[in-house]
Amino acid sequence: MSITFNGIGSGLDIDSIVQAIVEAERAPAQNRLDRLETDTTEELSAVGQLSSALSDFMTVVEDLGDEDLYRGRSVSIGDRELLDATVDESAQTGSYQLQIEQVATSHKIATQAVAAGSSTIGTGTLTLHMGNSSFDVVIDEENDTLAGIRDAINNDPSNVGVRASIINDDTGARLVITGDETGLENTVAITVEDDDGNSRDTGGLSALTFDPNDINSVGDGGVTHDAKELATPQDALLYIDGLTVTSASNNVENVIDGVNLNLLSAQTEEDYANGNTINLTITNDQAAISDTANNFIDVYNSFMSVVDQLTVVVVNEGSTGNLTGALTGDSTARNLVSSIRTQLSTGVEENPDGMQFLVNLGITTNDEGQLTLDSAMLDKALANNFEDIGALFTGENGFAKRMETALKGYTGAGNILELRQDRLQNTLNDVDNRREKLDERISLVEARLYSQYQAADSLIGSLNNTLSYLTSIGTINNDDD
Repeated sequence: MSITFNGIGSGLDIDSIVQAIVEAERAPAQNRLDRLETDTTEELSAVGQLSSALSDFMTVVEDLGDEDLYRGRSVSIGDRELLDATVDESAQTGSYQLQIEQVATSHKIATQAVAAGSSTIGTGTLTLHMGNSSFDVVIDEENDTLAGIRDAINNDPSNVGVRASIINDDTGARLVITGDETGLENTVAITVEDDDGNSRDTGGLSALTFDPNDINSVGDGGVTHDAKELATPQDALLYIDGLTVTSASNNVENVIDGVNLNLLSAQTEEDYANGNTINLTITNDQAAISDTANNFIDVYNSFMSVVDQLTVVVVNEGSTGNLTGALTGDSTARNLVSSIRTQLSTGVEENPDGMQFLVNLGITTNDEGQLTLDSAMLDKALANNFEDIGALFTGENGFAKRMETALKGYTGAGNILELRQDRLQNTLNDVDNRREKLDERISLVEARLYSQYQAADSLIGSLNNTLSYLTSIGTINNDDD
């Protein structure tokens, strides 16, 4: 900061004089930079808004051009309390009549009862079988109670898919084993290697044996003691258009191409006996296309609203002049909109008559330049000309590809809008540099002016002193006369 002061010798207000000259020197350049910064910032913001709105628009155009959209299938089910289903694009449209006689269930058994969950059972090795798989659990003095055995089974890292719990019934505490997998083949069994030397009696760890089929061919025909079978394993049994289907799982995959069935419950005996069926119908996923078309229209209209705001002209009859948007009269925005509208009105000649243009789907432009949709017309086209709709939007001659090609200069790498934003940002950076240089130049001007005025003030002060001296001599001479 420079040190300034008023003229001592001259009495002039040097500060005011210098600052007035400095501001007069700074103002024109400062005003030009301020206007340039304001205009450039507004234009940069406008181009950014236009680019963002265009990006959103192209996203929904790509959605319309996605061939998977037109391969989609939907499924309707007559009774979703009994059946659920999912379909993929490989499923063929059509209807099927299903009956569910029984659903698949898992095996569940309860071993012989003991006094309580805290009762000591014995030590040795339990082998738990699940279908064709098995795993061993070592039981020692640390876990030889019924509760300890339950926890050892559940926490064993090699568990092949059984869950252990304890149920206390009127006879005592029972270890309950439930298989995770359904199906007739996924039976549960327990064999024992008892440390007391007898692995098939009711004493010690072998009291938990449930081996009705003599898995290890001991030769005793099987041992279950006083165990109970709480749920028998069974396969699901259903009929599709009268054809029998058996499945170990309630998730029945690809019995119908592209369809996964999830059986929830069997029909009542009465419904099954009366031949009542569950209808399953596979159709083209018209709702997904309708939703995408509506989204396209919404995003297009939002894009046009942004363009309108950026290029608006508000006529004022007073002296203030018209109000304009940041891109009013801009050729880039004008050419962009023109390219989009051209593609909206271009058809696909390969499609049959009546299915070549967007207007055939009920998509039209109103007086404000916004798109509107006649939903009834679109639904009719989806029902009667589904494949033609896909051809209208996809492929090399489809709407999406044509739009992508037409707007590549605005959306591709190094596009017009991107380069323009870079140029505008460079201008703003240049404004900052020019401000710094202006400040440096003004500081030099200010320093030079202070130096000049201080020198002038000193000279005036010296002259005033000389004048005062000469005046004083003349006064003395006059007194002597």
